[in-house]
Amino acid sequence: MNGPLPSILNPVTVPASWIYRIGINRRNRRFDRGAGVSQVGIPVISVGNLTTGGTGKTPMVQWIVERLLDAGRSPAICMRGYGARDGAPGDEQLVYEEVLPGTPVVTGANRVEALASHLATGPSTDCAVLDDGFQHRWIDRDLDLVLIDASRPLWKQRLLPAGHLREPLSSLSRASAIVMTHAPEVDEELAAMVEQWHGSRPIAWTDHQWTTLQVHAGGDTVVQRTNWLSGKRVVTRLGVGHAQAVHEQIRAAGATVAADMHAGDHAPFDRSELSRLATMAEDTDGILMTGKDWVKARSMVDLLGEHPVIVPDLRLRFVQGQAELLERIEAVTSHMGRSG
Repeated sequence: MNGPLPSILNPVTVPASWIYRIGINRRNRRFDRGAGVSQVGIPVISVGNLTTGGTGKTPMVQWIVERLLDAGRSPAICMRGYGARDGAPGDEQLVYEEVLPGTPVVTGANRVEALASHLATGPSTDCAVLDDGFQHRWIDRDLDLVLIDASRPLWKQRLLPAGHLREPLSSLSRASAIVMTHAPEVDEELAAMVEQWHGSRPIAWTDHQWTTLQVHAGGDTVVQRTNWLSGKRVVTRLGVGHAQAVHEQIRAAGATVAADMHAGDHAPFDRSELSRLATMAEDTDGILMTGKDWVKARSMVDLLGEHPVIVPDLRLRFVQGQAELLERIEAVTSHMGRSG
């Protein structure tokens, strides 16, 4: 299955992707003319991608916000709020609020209105970072970063719904810069492909690494080194866009995935699911989930019994280009007004 739907549906999804392309191209031409694009009065950095989920936007947004804070700026994160239910915060918002305490997280389907409302009441905010902003073109941006997962090259993908592409590859040309993720090393062949579609080589190459593990058990939390997992058997429940990458990191840490409970990206927990997860975890060393999963499950953790819940701390690691990317960020946020 190369797309979000089974390959058996290709006779339907492929023609549908042609229609989708027509609609996307019309939409982009309208935005290219400036129709419907609003300036918000502060520098804006967008972090986005060309595919559905799983490229590592959250760690990149966190890294950018931390660098802005280090520089004395007062950023806000602006996002749609995927996975939010009944007015409650979504998983990504909860993660940001936990790892970046004090940084405003502005959510809303209409991000122009949401950000404008925040700026009217939060005058200290002097720059904004758009989470998943490449397709959200209603807000003008000073730096438009697109992340590409090196482990899942775009050029092998089709447009939705036949594949995972949200836009044609030609859309990369409007990005300010490309950042490769899940890239343990620089790949010259991939760099050449990016240059073909974007016009320049990737500005940076990054990977994701687990720095420590938060092990929650019996109401207590213990921080462990990642080698604590070596030789252990775990059950996983991963409501993320690229669960395979997490499974690879588990194996790299020396652990075995005894069972996996499949879940969609941003999928909420319910009590019956957690009870089933506890049953699956019998005779294993614990349940491993991401931070996005834990912030939704922890209020019902009693349903997991005595099984430890293992939550890796995920950080961005630069293979190449950290200084160059930081220079671009500083260039667009070094003044209070908008850049041209």
